[in-house]
Amino acid sequence: MDNFIGRKEEIDALQELYNKKGFHMAVLFGRRRVGKTTLVNKFIEINKCKSVSFASTEMTESELLSRMGNDVLGSLAPNLSGKLKFESFDSIFDFLAEEASKEQIIFVIDEYPYLAKACPYMNSLLQKYIDNKWKKSNLYFILLGSLVSFMREDVLSSSAPLHGRANIEFKINPFGYKDSASFVPDYNAEEKAVVYGLTGGVAKYLEQFDSKLSLDENIEKLFFSRNSFFSEEQIKTVITGERSNPVAYNSIIDAIANGKTKYNEIQATTGMSDISFCLKNLIAAEIVERRESPKPYYIISDSMVNFYFRFVVPGASLINSGKGKIYYEQKVKQNLHHFMGSVFEKMSKDYILSNVGTKKIPCFLTDLVEYQNSVKVGKEIKLIEIDLLGLDGKKYVLAGECKFRSDKFDKQDLDIFEDKLNYFSVSNLKIILFSLSGFTDYVVKNAKSYKLVTLEDMY
Repeated sequence: MDNFIGRKEEIDALQELYNKKGFHMAVLFGRRRVGKTTLVNKFIEINKCKSVSFASTEMTESELLSRMGNDVLGSLAPNLSGKLKFESFDSIFDFLAEEASKEQIIFVIDEYPYLAKACPYMNSLLQKYIDNKWKKSNLYFILLGSLVSFMREDVLSSSAPLHGRANIEFKINPFGYKDSASFVPDYNAEEKAVVYGLTGGVAKYLEQFDSKLSLDENIEKLFFSRNSFFSEEQIKTVITGERSNPVAYNSIIDAIANGKTKYNEIQATTGMSDISFCLKNLIAAEIVERRESPKPYYIISDSMVNFYFRFVVPGASLINSGKGKIYYEQKVKQNLHHFMGSVFEKMSKDYILSNVGTKKIPCFLTDLVEYQNSVKVGKEIKLIEIDLLGLDGKKYVLAGECKFRSDKFDKQDLDIFEDKLNYFSVSNLKIILFSLSGFTDYVVKNAKSYKLVTLEDMY
């Protein structure tokens, strides 16, 4: 696993626990394909210790019992394979306790929600073994789960049987834009940013990009060919997961992707009488985000899903007929910069938050949001939009503007941005401007108190 990228904080935390004797438990959760299993496999590889990795799937209780038993024997006592059969999960857990009393063993249950749903007693059974037999052993127990809501509510919440048993709990997030760039090291800064936008930093998606191919070739192959990785089935899995009625979820996302961002607009477009339940699930799955600035609206927070619905779905007929390359070149490529606008704002936000309190961002922030509001100017209603608005508590302390385009940030951009600031009765705001292509001489000369950041600077 020589190409392992990032996750130093998580590896260090797991390792610190491993270096201590006795029973330990770690819970790692996060969306599908984000790299949880790869992280744990790397941790096991580093320590070269005895380990059992059991991956749950949608099976019956008896099938899961048989598979776990085979995995345990295959890893810890291969000489007993075919000779010893476990009749219950209790017998497996007893065997693990005995083996872990002799030496340190890592026991991993991957995709735990599948096991817990097939065996409703599993949470209580694990609690019993943790509190009794396992706590006297050197077992390092790791639970992984992609169904975030289940892991939070049924494993980690105060009412869950396993609450308080874990020594560490980690939510594994997608990679940030800097770590994502390591998957395509030969690309330039703009190309790296686009790859981040197309994948949302999800490890499995990043791995699909071949640095030997150009960015255009990768996009055409992965999104716009008949055998593309980002197929309808792939997207269906990402969106629906454990949820039923995929048509409803697709309709909501399609509406938002096409500019219907208010609740009533989404409801009217989908023709559904109640969208609240589906929206709640999409927000929990981190595919959709609700924002209030000051009136509520919804965005697609998963940039890969956003790209798919905005550009792949409308061209499905052409793609299926083998004309995907032409469709991409004539209808999509020219819109990449526009698509990257919201992604660049997220990158800029990450840049600010990672540098708060340093010379790069010499102020303190408690939150950083996008701002939208309508104000009355004479008889007209004017929309005020600010890409980045930093707060310290309820006090505005920073404002930022982001431009992802081929042209430099110019005088007109600066004038428009400064005009918007007039609607905030705030003094001493720190101002930061982000630009893909840099800044004109006029901006450099007349924005001396502002911080100017190019895409190259961000990397």
